[in-house]
Amino acid sequence: MKKLVAMGLALTIAFGLTACSGGNSSQTKTDGSASKTETTAEPSKDGGNTQAAVTEDAGTVEAKELKVSHVFAETHPVHKAYLQASDELFEKTGGRYKLTIYPNGTYGNYTDSITACQMGTLDIACLDSASDWLEAGGVLFAPYCFDSYEHWQKYKESDLCTQMRDEISKAVGGIKQLNMYNFGFRNLTANKEIRTLADFDGLTLRCVNFEPYSTLKDVFNVAITSIPIEDVYMSLQTGVADCEENPVTQIVTMKFYEVQDYLIMTQHMLACSSTIINENLWNSLTEEDQGIFAEVFTNMGNNVDKMTVENETALIDECVSNGMTLIDDVDTAPFKENALKVVDNYSAWKDWYNQIQDMK
Repeated sequence: MKKLVAMGLALTIAFGLTACSGGNSSQTKTDGSASKTETTAEPSKDGGNTQAAVTEDAGTVEAKELKVSHVFAETHPVHKAYLQASDELFEKTGGRYKLTIYPNGTYGNYTDSITACQMGTLDIACLDSASDWLEAGGVLFAPYCFDSYEHWQKYKESDLCTQMRDEISKAVGGIKQLNMYNFGFRNLTANKEIRTLADFDGLTLRCVNFEPYSTLKDVFNVAITSIPIEDVYMSLQTGVADCEENPVTQIVTMKFYEVQDYLIMTQHMLACSSTIINENLWNSLTEEDQGIFAEVFTNMGNNVDKMTVENETALIDECVSNGMTLIDDVDTAPFKENALKVVDNYSAWKDWYNQIQDMK
């Protein structure tokens, strides 16, 4: 039922966009000659791929615009990496392709964008958790599945990662997964010090409203509530929720330091995602262009990883400079013990989970 509703939403978006005027668009030139990347507040009025003339030294070619949707702010590593990918794709294809990027969920949320990508009304999107299509795919969000960025990198470079991407692409259907990337370990914020399981007594934790995020109630022995991200700031300010969990990038972007006193380094999940492309579009590319796209988006994923690691210390410092107290001496051992019990409840995870643990 969830997928049918998502498809209905995607159709509504697709047809609604056809009637849009698109007057909010703004172009960002990334070199001195031609606009390789367009960051757009609203999708273009024709709702499909458009073509724009691009002048190169060798003559005039048609740059095919590929629509990309993501939910992140324009300051986020994911958006910055897509801008870099657009430049690289433009250059390596001789100006034949460029990306039109819709940040901040302006095209649609994760579910809407994935469905639109399956249907071909959107060319490229982000896939967060694949558990709706393949239960085993949720293993990447299992609590304490990864214990370091180095562990994540070993996984990304493994045959298992390639296998999982192939199986997830087949299960989702209509798309091909091009890369994997992370945007940081998820940590807690709260208005009281949290260092042990006992410190969660009486608290309500806001978490993302789908599995396996809801398993955090068992990891931390805490009451949870699901609140849309756009409402989290107010819920923390009014006491509807006492604490929340997010990567530091999101904590800074949403300015949770204004309504929370403590940044608690639990590092209980690695926030990760991937880039997907419409399968028919992929199959229409020449073998040479498929190689270029694969290289460009592999680089894009690596760039997100790189920026995430490089920026993390500065983001933590920004939280502290805005009044938060950093707690980095958390007793995570009981959390990890509870996380193993959670994994035991998901038999579909076990094989891939064990293989990932063997990469530590």
